[in-house]
Amino acid sequence: MRLISASAGDPAGKNVAARLLELYDFKPMVCQPNVWVYEDVLLTTIAGEAVQISAPPLMADEVIFASRHASESGKPTLTTHIPGEPSKRELAIASPPTLKSALRELIAARDELHLPYEVSLEATHHGPTGLGIPATFVEIGSSPAQWRDKKAAEAVARAIMTAAASPIKGRQAVGFGGPHYAPRHTQVVLRTDVCIGHIIPKYVEIDEGLVKHAIERTSGGVELLALDWKGLDGGQRQQLQQIAAKLGLRAVRESELLHQAKV
Repeated sequence: MRLISASAGDPAGKNVAARLLELYDFKPMVCQPNVWVYEDVLLTTIAGEAVQISAPPLMADEVIFASRHASESGKPTLTTHIPGEPSKRELAIASPPTLKSALRELIAARDELHLPYEVSLEATHHGPTGLGIPATFVEIGSSPAQWRDKKAAEAVARAIMTAAASPIKGRQAVGFGGPHYAPRHTQVVLRTDVCIGHIIPKYVEIDEGLVKHAIERTSGGVELLALDWKGLDGGQRQQLQQIAAKLGLRAVRESELLHQAKV
């Protein structure tokens, strides 16, 4: 059973929850307020902020949060990412197939709805990190005008439901390097069979312990380290290649993965 959760105090989360109830045949659960069910998917709203919860609001195998994304630019953006605080070595459990499915459907829904929004993966950031089940955020950004946009919420609702029903399996990887909005890793997930969960950006101090932790916190295991080659400095590249060899993994440039997809 997969769970979709939105904060009642989050305008974007409330907007997405409303679209889910409008677009899909969710039925209220008897004796459980603010809980609806559709096939094997649960939907609930919570009182507090999703980033601050310490336990899943309901029993489930996985949770997907509908949430807002905020940035100073205010640029219309649809994003998805795994929660975690890499600098503190605290990472949620990632489901790369869920993230891949959500990203691809965000693109499809954005195009079908003619939304003037950018779509991308984000690097791993914020909580919650200790839920004990895989967690994914799908977000509307980046200002109140977008948070209340019904078409943007429809795109996020579609992405969440597609990810819950049809996660896309492939070679699983942890991403390293690049900026917060991870453009190169976004292209890898969109254009290849690789599924990326955690993305550790260039500005985080990387060491073997963090790499191992990201691998351990990836559901289904990891086959590759996907490197944004130009988004890493020389020392980071060498370090990650050495760690990958030690762990019996491949460290692959994102350009190589994209080239393989064209062949």
